[in-house]
Amino acid sequence: MARITEDELDDIRARNPIADVAGGYTKLRRAGGRLVGPCPICGGRASSQRFEVIEKDSSWVCAVCPDGGDVIRLVEKVEGCDFRAAIERLGGRAAIDTARAKELFEERERKRLAREKTSADYREAERKRLHRTWKQTQPIHDTVAARYLEGRGLQLPDRCPGLRFAPTMPYWHGETVDDQGRKAGPRKIHEGPAMIGAFIRPDGKFGGLHLTWLDDNEYVSDQPLKAQILDPDSGEVLNSKKMRGSKTGAYIAIQMHDAPKRLVIGEGIETVLSVWTAMQRAGRPLDDMAFWAAGDLGNLAGRANKTVNHPSLKRPNGQPQKVPDRFPDPDDAGLSIPESVEELILLGDGDSEPVLTEFAMERAARRYAREGRVVRIAFAPAGLDFNDVLKAAAA
Repeated sequence: MARITEDELDDIRARNPIADVAGGYTKLRRAGGRLVGPCPICGGRASSQRFEVIEKDSSWVCAVCPDGGDVIRLVEKVEGCDFRAAIERLGGRAAIDTARAKELFEERERKRLAREKTSADYREAERKRLHRTWKQTQPIHDTVAARYLEGRGLQLPDRCPGLRFAPTMPYWHGETVDDQGRKAGPRKIHEGPAMIGAFIRPDGKFGGLHLTWLDDNEYVSDQPLKAQILDPDSGEVLNSKKMRGSKTGAYIAIQMHDAPKRLVIGEGIETVLSVWTAMQRAGRPLDDMAFWAAGDLGNLAGRANKTVNHPSLKRPNGQPQKVPDRFPDPDDAGLSIPESVEELILLGDGDSEPVLTEFAMERAARRYAREGRVVRIAFAPAGLDFNDVLKAAAA
């Protein structure tokens, strides 16, 4: 069989509405605007809502398999056949004239634009919710969060615009399920004090939050620790840090300056505060400097132009593991570095995977290089981060 075009695939999907095909495999019913029933792949009670057909997207999903996809994928999974056999079971390809191809293309574009709008609307609604949360927080100084940082040997600038404190912040994980197995919304599994960081987008607007939950009941040397949060089902220890909203190209301002001549950027809040603290204690001039946390390594460095083989790491099948390259994707601007910056210092932790970190730092240096700007990369010693270095120097 020759290669099947996207127009031909769309025609097959259009001739085989997902609800009709799924209804031939399992008994579906309406529930609150949703089309649900027992999964025809993994089975289930007649009242089960593990399997759902999403008519507006011509797709299906099963939360238990877990799997999902279009009508072709459904036939593949239920009948245990391959892609081409599934297409034949759905009537096979048909000749498509120019008018039909145009109609299919326009419908595909309409659905794409609708998905993008829905996604953009959701992101904007989430951004506004998070901004309301940010506005309800309080200054970080003289709080549990400040004491947590002090316990790590860190000082806070007198004015630290990107960090605040929430006395109580819910931690959401997984879904709440009712007696009939229906998802009833996000599940709150923890609530407690948290250090809050605000991501500022390249356009200068609020983008999202960086949250670190703390335990005001657990102390080491009178300093609070990060909260230990457990999944109530598996007992797995969950990450006490979360990032919500949009962080791409955004930063957390540890110390801000309207037109900094020098800018220090690191991956994490504690990493950047460690360098700020060390420079403050050493009496270094900081008046013309800004300090930013990027949230993670990928956001600091931006997208790569391609992935390459890791020199030593392998996948379970023995193939080389892929990592982002040293060279930036020219279509990704990354962080918006102020034009006033004459010296840019990038911080690389020594306790991260070394090749991945080295490539990311080089990629960032290339991305943010400008005529008249010096870009320096500072790596912590192997196996350590900058907070380890700071604490060792103070010991």
